[in-house]
Amino acid sequence: MNHNMTLTCDVCEKDIDFRLGMSNRDIQPFSLACPHCSSLINITISRGKGTEIDGAKQLADRQYGLFDGRNPFVDMHLDFPVYFGRYIMGMTPFIRAFQMVDDSIEELGIKDSMEALSLHNSRLNQLNILHEKRDKIRTIIRLYHGQDKQLFNKQVAQFLKNKENKSLKPQDVNATLYQFLSFVFRPFVFHSAITEFIHEFGEFMMRLAHSRNEALNSFIDRLHETKFLHTVQRDCLKLYPEIYDAELPLRPAFLLDFISGYERNKVAARVSNEDFATYKDLYKDIAEVLGRQLVLVAALNNIFHRGNYNEFAKPEHGNALSSLDKFADKTLSEKFKYLDDCWYNINKDVVDTGVRNAIAHYTATYDSVSQIITYYPEKEGVRQEQGEVMYFLDFMRMILQLFREVHYLHHVIKSLFYYEYLIRSKERNN
Repeated sequence: MNHNMTLTCDVCEKDIDFRLGMSNRDIQPFSLACPHCSSLINITISRGKGTEIDGAKQLADRQYGLFDGRNPFVDMHLDFPVYFGRYIMGMTPFIRAFQMVDDSIEELGIKDSMEALSLHNSRLNQLNILHEKRDKIRTIIRLYHGQDKQLFNKQVAQFLKNKENKSLKPQDVNATLYQFLSFVFRPFVFHSAITEFIHEFGEFMMRLAHSRNEALNSFIDRLHETKFLHTVQRDCLKLYPEIYDAELPLRPAFLLDFISGYERNKVAARVSNEDFATYKDLYKDIAEVLGRQLVLVAALNNIFHRGNYNEFAKPEHGNALSSLDKFADKTLSEKFKYLDDCWYNINKDVVDTGVRNAIAHYTATYDSVSQIITYYPEKEGVRQEQGEVMYFLDFMRMILQLFREVHYLHHVIKSLFYYEYLIRSKERNN
């Protein structure tokens, strides 16, 4: 369903033609800049409450035909990028998205545009249901860290409508956690890719257990001694509820999974400067957790290639590191050069060091009217002249891809826990 309307801006008193496409979300907050004067206009459509408009008034007595070209036309939908341009009858956001999808989807195992948009719609429908339960999701994740594991098991069973897991063995409680995470965060990832990664990593761990058993056990002992595995798991779990808090501006970023190149565009959802500050912190936090996860990646890589988790290869530039602790102290961007011929093919494109450094050091600004982020990746002293820009949609896409990397590597944490709980415990008992 679409809402067609003409609005008169409160500031410049000029008209704008709108078509608002409806998703299945109960509350749909739209926001855009007036094409005439750049003043912010907010529109909220709520199920059962109608339409609220701030910054403009709906033109009730139109003296001309709808969308006849005399006014700027804006096509908005929470689930797709915003379109500015000429109105074309029948060219809805869905149809426009259909035409944007290209052959790159074959790499995802998707045969055509209809299947891609069907998956996009399926993920959004899951979000419509699950985002309303985000407080419950946060509570269940918090219960995992509490003392009452039976209460955690019970809450997960009720949420998933499953039979309750009565076992309080660490491996079984852990299995319940990852079953919950896999269900709740399925809209954000490609489930088939996750399944394939879990299978491949399981085989990799079995090879290490057979060929590098002593070195692997030494590393597991180190994890147990430092409690690093527990702390990095806790860091991961803190991120998951924050992702659901960001689901609204992430929705159109999902579509970019099926588009190899697109015209830089805006998000229809309302995003204020305060919101950007929250998402900026989220990006920084996800990047920090990824950096900690890479400690596990590096250790396993060292064991695989050299039989010692502390032994690094000499990089092309610089000296070899003397220990895993030294690696842990490196910045995220520096860590990649020590992962020689790595068993895990990390998507380095999701870690834009210029954006990350600018955000971490507060040298980035956001214009909520234009939805443009200006960031300053270079060290310029008191000057800030070499600014670079990106649209907010591109930034949310980076958050989504970065979260996916963290989610992949969270399964490494799960597998290392299983190795400790199951294989190592059997070895000790024999």
